[in-house]
Amino acid sequence: MQFKSLKSRISVIFLSLILVIQVLSSIAIKLSIDKNARRSVNQQLEVGERVFINLLQHNGDSLSVGARILAADFGFKAAIASSDHETILSALINHQSRINADIAIFYSADQNSLVISENLSESEVSEKIAEVIYAAKNNIQKNNFTIFNNQPYQLVAVPVKAPLTIGWVVMGFEINNSLANTLHKLSNLEVTFISQSGASPWRSTAGTMSVRSSDQIVKYTATQPALSTNKNLELTIGEVAFGTRYVAIFKNINDSLYVVLQRSIDEATAPFQVLLLNLLILSIVGMLIFIVSILYVSRIVAQPIVELANTAKKLEEGDYTFKVDTSRKDELGKLSSAFSSMRTAIADREKSILKLAYLDEMTGLPNRASFMKELNSAIYKSEANREPLSVLVMNLDRFKQINNVLGHDFGNELLHAVSIRISQVFRKDNDVVARISGDEFAVLLPATNANIAVNIAQKLLQAFEKPIQLDDNFVDITAGIGIASYPAHSNQIEQLLSFAEIAMQVSKVKKSGPVIFDPSFDAGSNVNLTLASELKKSIQNNELMLFVQPKINLKSRVVTSVEALIRWKHPARGLIFPDQFIPFAEQTGLIRDITLWMITEASKVSAQWMQKGILIPIAVNISARDLIDSDFPNKVTEILKSTGSNTSLISLEVTESSIMDDPHRAKQTLLHLSEMGIKLAIDDFGTGYSSLSYLKELPVSELKIDKSFVMHIEDNQNDRIIVSSTIELAHNMGLHVVAEGIENIKVWKFLQDMNCDYGQGYYMSRPIPVHDFETWYQQWK
Repeated sequence: MQFKSLKSRISVIFLSLILVIQVLSSIAIKLSIDKNARRSVNQQLEVGERVFINLLQHNGDSLSVGARILAADFGFKAAIASSDHETILSALINHQSRINADIAIFYSADQNSLVISENLSESEVSEKIAEVIYAAKNNIQKNNFTIFNNQPYQLVAVPVKAPLTIGWVVMGFEINNSLANTLHKLSNLEVTFISQSGASPWRSTAGTMSVRSSDQIVKYTATQPALSTNKNLELTIGEVAFGTRYVAIFKNINDSLYVVLQRSIDEATAPFQVLLLNLLILSIVGMLIFIVSILYVSRIVAQPIVELANTAKKLEEGDYTFKVDTSRKDELGKLSSAFSSMRTAIADREKSILKLAYLDEMTGLPNRASFMKELNSAIYKSEANREPLSVLVMNLDRFKQINNVLGHDFGNELLHAVSIRISQVFRKDNDVVARISGDEFAVLLPATNANIAVNIAQKLLQAFEKPIQLDDNFVDITAGIGIASYPAHSNQIEQLLSFAEIAMQVSKVKKSGPVIFDPSFDAGSNVNLTLASELKKSIQNNELMLFVQPKINLKSRVVTSVEALIRWKHPARGLIFPDQFIPFAEQTGLIRDITLWMITEASKVSAQWMQKGILIPIAVNISARDLIDSDFPNKVTEILKSTGSNTSLISLEVTESSIMDDPHRAKQTLLHLSEMGIKLAIDDFGTGYSSLSYLKELPVSELKIDKSFVMHIEDNQNDRIIVSSTIELAHNMGLHVVAEGIENIKVWKFLQDMNCDYGQGYYMSRPIPVHDFETWYQQWK
């Protein structure tokens, strides 16, 4: 149901709110009542147990008094002395009746005479009565119980002395319904006596519950391997929940007797139902009053708003001649005044809006909409004049990190400074420089083909070789630049700009300067969609190949490890190098599958080498997508287990640029991998925006200096200074250093003099198929 009017929405919102409050209150009260009821039941059960124990003690004392009277009777002693069994039995029955006992027994001291008032087995009685007499002889203070013929009894034993003990009088009460009813009256609890004698099953001997309920209790008791006494539990008898407490009356090897005390939880909560009903009635009455009140209030609030809505409609239509009633003194009056001020402001700003629609206010450059308009016009002119044009897109590196570290205000100032420096490079009247998004700039170059655009882009990068100074801060600017041309790449404005942006992304990934768009970059093109589909299948069809390139200790010339590299052996296109498929693998997400394939293959090879005694670790490159995958460490663990390799033979390399894409998540993933025992290295160091101050927080043990700094150190003094400083700083931080791009002995010796630890490059070995490595390794050794 939709409520279009404010009045109805206000009513529904507040009514829903009061309803939710009432429901939650009722639930809370119900839960509280239920909790308190159960607590009360548990307390009643504990009190009931104490009442029962006191009742048994009272019965025991009554039995003891009656038995002592009989034991002291002179005639009874004379009958015992004369072995007059009939007189003894008569005395037992008479005294049993006088004290309302249920059984009376005489047992001679020499155990040769046994007289029982009831028809019970003498052998059963003599065996069990001996325990009672033993307790009496040794002054063991306890109530004595036993089971005769499946009927439990409470017994006391008193000696008959003349003056020596000539026998024992034993008196007892049955544990029966009378005792259960007495306990029920005293404690208001349901009572059930259950017993087990010998190998006989559990049975109910007495109680206040129905036969059916007693049977359920017996059935539950029989399923318990060990009864937990003096602890409260909850049993459902029929459809009623009972708080239940088992109390052990006696238990020995052969016999067990328990009293089960119960209190209905429903009965305990019954007194509170009236309270709940009263609360329900109060809630309904309160809601009716609230409905009337909210309808009245919503009407008062909504009517002035309707009038203001009509005013806003006039503003929408461009009518600024009307007047707004500002006579009210409340909040709605202030709103009306605001509308009146807004009417004037909108009229003044409408002219400014038309200007700002095509201008980036921060930099003063044309915005994206203006650039697209100019590009569209330029394409028409180029088509008429039959001449090319190029679009150049530049995106700053690590601008997000600058914003986060130095603040958005600083970032805005930096963008303004960048726009000025770009504009200084492009001074032609027909060149259009625009800011098309956050840190992305575009340049329209009429009558310019792609090759000329590359030279212009190089000049643009040279313009940023000098750091930008903002206050006391100096910022080094690097950027990725992509170029797309008309008509070589496209004649559609949106597609042409999109192709330039794709080329720019490749430029940022490769760190190779300006990049001209190539159809292979576009993961959405028909060719690359086919190639992406084939790449996914190639992993399953084992078309990918593992190559390795060794890393050498520059002092000892020992092979310390190898770097795993990938090639694609396409069934139709032949051998495809990573540069041709990794960019769109990054775009489509297939890079994750490639990484896992690489780790799997490297783990298999390391396990095979380990069996041959070749303990050379294999380093695998991972991507930014892997670093933000919180489950990546678990996947690596599963691969190592399945292949039989171990963490000492697999290391992982990650570029500093991929770390800085999401530093927090990358750090967490790297910490997890390090805790697993996997060594980590920073690849291509020096090409990103990170610093040693940040990298020192990461669990890495190795730093790889990018080959762009290494290849020319024999000729370039600046490169030598950068490499030497990086090695010294890394060593101070406890890191090993690997130099990439060693292509001759001179570079090797320069690095040796700089105390570089390891080297890698064509001088030692080009990347070779993994199955050829063992041959190369033997030759190198």
